[in-house]
Amino acid sequence: MTHYVIGVDGGGTKTELVLIDLSGNVVGKERVGSTNYQAIGAEKLRDELLEGFSALTNATNVAIDRIDHIFLGLAGAGREKDQEEIKALFDDTVFSSKITVNSDAIIALAGAFGTTEGIIIIAGTGSICFGSNDEGKIVRSGGWGYLLGDEGSGYYIGREAIMASLKDLDGRGEKTKLKEKLVERFDIDRIDKIIPLIYQNKIDRVEIANIAPLVFELANQGDLVSNEIIRKTGLEMGLLAKAVANQLGLSGEEIQLALIGSIFKQKDLLINSISKELYEISWNVTIMEPRFQPSYGAALLALKECDVKIDESLLSNLEISINKFVEQ
Repeated sequence: MTHYVIGVDGGGTKTELVLIDLSGNVVGKERVGSTNYQAIGAEKLRDELLEGFSALTNATNVAIDRIDHIFLGLAGAGREKDQEEIKALFDDTVFSSKITVNSDAIIALAGAFGTTEGIIIIAGTGSICFGSNDEGKIVRSGGWGYLLGDEGSGYYIGREAIMASLKDLDGRGEKTKLKEKLVERFDIDRIDKIIPLIYQNKIDRVEIANIAPLVFELANQGDLVSNEIIRKTGLEMGLLAKAVANQLGLSGEEIQLALIGSIFKQKDLLINSISKELYEISWNVTIMEPRFQPSYGAALLALKECDVKIDESLLSNLEISINKFVEQ
């Protein structure tokens, strides 16, 4: 009789659930709404996940008693206390003894390398870096939020663009096309009119982060200030990865780095600066695409909870199965 696991990638806007068997064959995939514990609260999170479990089992005709484990990788669940509270939400359900909870970063790391060792940088509105070594040690760098960190993130790029434009206005910085583009973008007549909009939160951190594509666009067009912002962004990302590599004892060793998040749509402009920092501790650096999406990373971690051996045969089978499932 075939048995299965569920992997869950729970984000701030949507949640992806995948159902695979113990050999790595994809059987089903569903989406529900946000499951960020800090943003939506316990009751809503429980309802969304139960809806997702039900949708998966109904669509695939898989009996609940044949699901051996569920691994939840959720935004806003980085602390052990939160993980315990989320797990307890299912104590009165048939899933009570089958659930493991961790952060969305952990499943992204597992997916990127198929649960083997490596380092990931996640950069969207915010930023964070995680890594693991062959001893199973997991460490992090960054991720301290937009007020205290998030270097290399979309917010960081957007904030730097605004600051550079204000310096241009003052005459204490280089001339940049960013100034006129931001004036146009926010429908103001002078760049300094943006200041009250930001301090009154009429332009929030997400809108500031959404400036990042404009900075990449102007960098490609030769705007020197935009190019410098992107260069600094890459260096900050490299520092995140270098800190993790040092914590993992990878100085002089092979370093595998996967880049995850919307900022890396323009990764070609970032890779040299990222590599520059890592080359200070090792010349053996490989920058790659993640092997699997985070939801499949969660499913692989669910398999590990069932003591299934994650070897190359299973990972290759999962890759083939994902491709077939997408084509259906």
